[in-house]
Amino acid sequence: MNTRLPRELLLGALLMATTAVAAADPAHSIRAGRTALDANHPQEALKAFQRALDEIAVDPTRYDSDRVAALAGKGYAALWLGNEHQAEYSYRKGLAIAHSEADRKTMAVGLARALIGVGRPREAYDTVAPYRNISHEAALQAAIAANLLGWNVLGAEDLKDAAPDGAYPGPDWLKALYRYAHSYVQYGLAPKVNVGIHYSSDIDHNINQIYSADVLWPGKLLSDPQLNPTFWQLGYQQTQITDTAGQVGLSAIRGGWSSTLNRNWQYSVNAGIGTSGHWTYGTVDSQLYYTPADSWGLNLGVDRQPIRTFTAVQNHILVNTVDAGGFYRLRNVGTVGADYFHQAFSDGNQRDGVVIKATPEFLSLGRWPVSLGIQGYYRQYHSGVVPYDGYFNPRNYREAIGYLVYVQKFSPYWTLRFYSGFGSQTIDGTTSGVRDFFGTLSGLVAPYCAVSLTGGYSQIANAYGGGPGYHRSYIEANLSIPF
Repeated sequence: MNTRLPRELLLGALLMATTAVAAADPAHSIRAGRTALDANHPQEALKAFQRALDEIAVDPTRYDSDRVAALAGKGYAALWLGNEHQAEYSYRKGLAIAHSEADRKTMAVGLARALIGVGRPREAYDTVAPYRNISHEAALQAAIAANLLGWNVLGAEDLKDAAPDGAYPGPDWLKALYRYAHSYVQYGLAPKVNVGIHYSSDIDHNINQIYSADVLWPGKLLSDPQLNPTFWQLGYQQTQITDTAGQVGLSAIRGGWSSTLNRNWQYSVNAGIGTSGHWTYGTVDSQLYYTPADSWGLNLGVDRQPIRTFTAVQNHILVNTVDAGGFYRLRNVGTVGADYFHQAFSDGNQRDGVVIKATPEFLSLGRWPVSLGIQGYYRQYHSGVVPYDGYFNPRNYREAIGYLVYVQKFSPYWTLRFYSGFGSQTIDGTTSGVRDFFGTLSGLVAPYCAVSLTGGYSQIANAYGGGPGYHRSYIEANLSIPF
């Protein structure tokens, strides 16, 4: 039997494998990736660092020291391209195998940037906390996370660590990031005047015009002074309601405060007195939040407001609402939130319902500052009695809507969010299709003011009206001026 040919083939295969291993040069690929980053080509850099990781996989023990560098480079390039999930994976894997303190710090800072990008500021802050006092960039990322958490006193201290003399000692893009973080932290701490305008009109010719002005100023009582000041608030609101039945006005003064008790608990209390003609009523808008982690939290709300239709105001109808719920976030999958609510109307009507939202993680679109996502929304309620006192009140109501969500950041200061929703609603057994479109443009004109513009068109039933063919359009603008 001839065994010479198989033996030669075997030797050839071994020679080819040896040559492939010898040709693998992750250090060269890592240098190529860094060169691409220096030339502002993050996509090429990402490919080079991934090639280095593939080469390292041939002999992990031999190239162990190169793996940390390749993971750090890949995470940096992924962040540049807006792919925070890929960056998180790379930095988290690198942090687990980093041997030196310098490598652990680099990985922790990168991981914090990625976690902030995917909406987990609490974990981001905890990740860089050990390095805040020894790293300018770690302190900067801590300040950004603290601002997102509403811990602006702590954020201001972190900014001092990031730039002790007020000038950040780093590359231009980090200097710009420092200015961005500084603007938001200082805005969060400043006293301010908030001015708001709302206009809505529906197919039943119910027109609401709302004008409001509030003054907010920081104080030291009731809040953890190391996290955020208590903000006291005093304001006035004027509402004009017009429909085919007539016209009526509502005037209200209100006051209250918002407080950060500790890193888990936040709450706000806002109450007031309103009048319309000879009718005087009380208003309440209070919220309590328990958020011990990015992954879950609980909330409780109490609200008391008049229903904004001409007939409801003439009949002195108030609605008292209590809602309780929470959210749970599964990492890299999405978030589910649910709320139960009970409403007691001043005409004796009682209503119980539930709202559920499911939001998978958003998809980042490569090098563009654009993200796409979807959201499922479900609401249903049952009312005990069906009087007609000027508000829409079916005995049984159910709606289910799917939204496509578009998010674009025009700069670190300006963000556009647009929701396109399609679904159905069932009113006392009758089902019809509905559409819901709305968008918000918000931004900071540092250091002068914060702006929010919102507009929408909806076919969803509300307290003012509903049923097949119903629709409502609205716009509103809010301006917040620090002083």
